[in-house]
Amino acid sequence: MKTRFYFIVILCSMFLGCKKYLDAKPDKKLAIPATIADLWALLDNYTKMNMSSPRAGEEYADTYYLTATGFKAISNINTRNNYIWNDKGELFSDWVNAYSAIFYANVVLDEIDAVAKNEPDDMHQFDAVRGSALFFRTFMFYELAQIFAPQYAENTLSAPCIPLRLNPDPAIPSVRATVSECYSQMINDLRTAARLLPENSETKNRPSKAAAFGLLGRIYLNMGDYKNAALYADSCLRIYSKLMDYNSLSPTAAVPIPKFNEEVIFASRSFSESSLLYTSRCRIDTVLYRSYAENDLRKDIFFKANTDGSFTVKASYDGSYGGAYFNDLATDEQYLILAECYARLNNIPAAVQYLNLMLEKRFLKGKYQAIQASTSQQALDIVLSERRKELVFRGVRWSDIRRLNKEDRYRIYPVRKLDNELFELKQDDNRYISLIPLKIIEITGLPQNER
Repeated sequence: MKTRFYFIVILCSMFLGCKKYLDAKPDKKLAIPATIADLWALLDNYTKMNMSSPRAGEEYADTYYLTATGFKAISNINTRNNYIWNDKGELFSDWVNAYSAIFYANVVLDEIDAVAKNEPDDMHQFDAVRGSALFFRTFMFYELAQIFAPQYAENTLSAPCIPLRLNPDPAIPSVRATVSECYSQMINDLRTAARLLPENSETKNRPSKAAAFGLLGRIYLNMGDYKNAALYADSCLRIYSKLMDYNSLSPTAAVPIPKFNEEVIFASRSFSESSLLYTSRCRIDTVLYRSYAENDLRKDIFFKANTDGSFTVKASYDGSYGGAYFNDLATDEQYLILAECYARLNNIPAAVQYLNLMLEKRFLKGKYQAIQASTSQQALDIVLSERRKELVFRGVRWSDIRRLNKEDRYRIYPVRKLDNELFELKQDDNRYISLIPLKIIEITGLPQNER
């Protein structure tokens, strides 16, 4: 019998560098899985599998700003450095939490065939388990690539991406795959997962065929493959397409959007709260706030006024307070993917149609005036503006900044101002790719990102 779960202790000690993990005994819950229920128990660990996404992207993004006073009140030096894109900001927890979830998925994939021999009559369930593990692993690979790897582009295909850990054995050395290899692995695994998963899941924490299609849509959009992005976003919405009517929400409620709301296809959030994003501290970018039209319900649903005349976010999309953010897969994002792709593919009627389907649910009833566009460029301008207004603190803005910076018309140069000091990220700045944590470099010998 494999001693796979002794490796959990070894892995923890490698990543965390803490003696208590060397001395610890394996948790009884981590006994080698013998049944399909054991495999599901690993994947249904919500804290591990659905709350392990890196938070650095939202910390880096231009959705918010801090006052100098708010910035100085942050005691954690790493957090302060992240706000101003200082390389001294360590992202150790972002790395370790994501790879921990990947490890769990790999354990399931490594043990599933042995377990299946003992329960041959439950193959549909085993398909769902295998598909779920592939989905979870890919979800984390993609999240890590947005922080620690270059933006996907023709000139970065051979550049170092992230380690593709495909086996739970920690004795296998970590090697950085290329950008091309990483995205090929993600696409192939998601296509396999889509074939294995049920159309809809029993609960929002479990992956589904709709979720696999939705993630494929997100990834292909990031790659600039608009035909495939549209194909998979459409496939997702053919399975599940519900939209909330914001007229049914209470703008005066402390938490207007409920957790696991009807738009959510797959639930996921950052591994912990960020003190940068506390509602008491972060201020919404003024240009963003002013971009919401009259009768747009999102302004009062998403934000609340501060006493100094600025605005902050009310609560996250999963109905929680604090500085965690929700990087779920939801239907509104899929409508926006379709609208953007059709605009880029010069199908103006389809672009406008999908955008209007979503926006009609965001405006005061009877007050929405349908969007019209006479050119594909005009349609794309509108879609990208609405994408920013809709997906606030949803874990995609940093990826959008990176991909749109490849286009002259849409380049975004984030700026921070503290007192009289400016901090900027200009075009092709190496800091769009974060440094791998030094402790990981020391342990694994991985090549560091350039500076």
